[in-house]
Amino acid sequence: MSTTPRMHTTVGVTTGLHQRMVPKLMMVNALLVLPLNQLLSRIEQELSENPALELDEKPASPESDWTPGEGGQSLTSWTPDEEEFDPFSRMAAPVSLQEHLLMTLQAQGLSARDHAIGERLLGYINENGYLEASPAQVAQELNAEVEEVEAVLGRIQRFEPVGVGARNVEECLLLQLRVMESTAVNRLAQRIVETYLPDLAAHRFDKVAKAVDATVTEVKDAHEFVKASCYPYPGEQYRSDQDGGRVRPAEIARPDAIVRRTDDGFVIELCRQNAFALRVNAFYDDLRRQMRRASAGYSDESRGHVRDYVNRAKLFIDALQRRNWTFANIVEAIVRTQWEFIERGDAHLKPLTKAMIAAELGVSESTVSRALDGKFVQLPPTGRVVSFDLFFDQSLPTKDRIREIVAAEPRPLTDEEIAVQLTSEGIKIARRTVTKYREEINIPPSTTRGPMAASS
Repeated sequence: MSTTPRMHTTVGVTTGLHQRMVPKLMMVNALLVLPLNQLLSRIEQELSENPALELDEKPASPESDWTPGEGGQSLTSWTPDEEEFDPFSRMAAPVSLQEHLLMTLQAQGLSARDHAIGERLLGYINENGYLEASPAQVAQELNAEVEEVEAVLGRIQRFEPVGVGARNVEECLLLQLRVMESTAVNRLAQRIVETYLPDLAAHRFDKVAKAVDATVTEVKDAHEFVKASCYPYPGEQYRSDQDGGRVRPAEIARPDAIVRRTDDGFVIELCRQNAFALRVNAFYDDLRRQMRRASAGYSDESRGHVRDYVNRAKLFIDALQRRNWTFANIVEAIVRTQWEFIERGDAHLKPLTKAMIAAELGVSESTVSRALDGKFVQLPPTGRVVSFDLFFDQSLPTKDRIREIVAAEPRPLTDEEIAVQLTSEGIKIARRTVTKYREEINIPPSTTRGPMAASS
């Protein structure tokens, strides 16, 4: 049975009611398809064209709390949030490293104390991405324990770009290496970087090889691995990605929703909530009531002018609230299914289709598709922003398994051999699909991977 009787029951009661509902449903669908930046423009347009519509001084926002393993609750309440952090207040300008880090910090769901520590630490991060103050100094400034500051710094150092908040080059490179696959060359690179980085940079390969009990060839491979996989300046890397690299300012994915992890579960918020708080202008609302009570004193043109603007304002407000309610419920349903993927990684992605979400919520599949198309969500714990399409990508667990197989291979395995191993594990896959997935996750072919020791 449908879980949204209000919409289906109300539409079919009478012909007159059906006729009044059609404009609202059409507007809801029109708003539902808009990503946040376009939705904000649409709201601005409506505010400029309709004098009977205005922003509410006390914005309200849909927010959902949901705990894994529980049924969750429907998004039927609107709670005020006057101190909302607004990551879109400077949408026209490129996002600086500091702004990006502040947005990511906000998404962590930290306590007020840890958030204050995080903000102070971010204030000491220079344009290269390095921390220019010691945890002891920050602890003294905030009357906190050094251990508290170290813990928050550890979270910041996992933000993108990886390595931000490092105190020197060695730490920066190690932070990056530690989040990569634990291959033999990676483990050797970590040992060398931690103790012998100056010798490695000076190409004193013989000295390093003797110190770490490895061959010169292995040390050279580790050197090439670090050069190909790491960057020494996170701030420079971030600006490069924005200005001339993989991502340009206009292409930066901006979240339409934020998922936060709390001690009690997940909190789901819609971004830029203050822009959604609209109301009918009090003057126009009062004037319309006066016109309805008075039989004379107002021309038909004036009555029609006021009536049309007030009705249009109410229609837009109702449609916007329904749009946000629908979108937030869809996000909640996705998180309820994929919370293990959010917390534990690609291997835990569950089979999910938009049709399944539609059936759970009692809406059409096209409604779910319109709601998610071209939209992004910010996920804990790192604050990464991903497309909603990721939750429906059933190739992720297989790609994760391919990474594990390659990391543990005693010798470079061909794509055919990987396909055979996956099939033996119950994952039916063709060799050409293995090749496609391997290329998508940037693993070189067996002919160029080189020998690897089995993972311990």
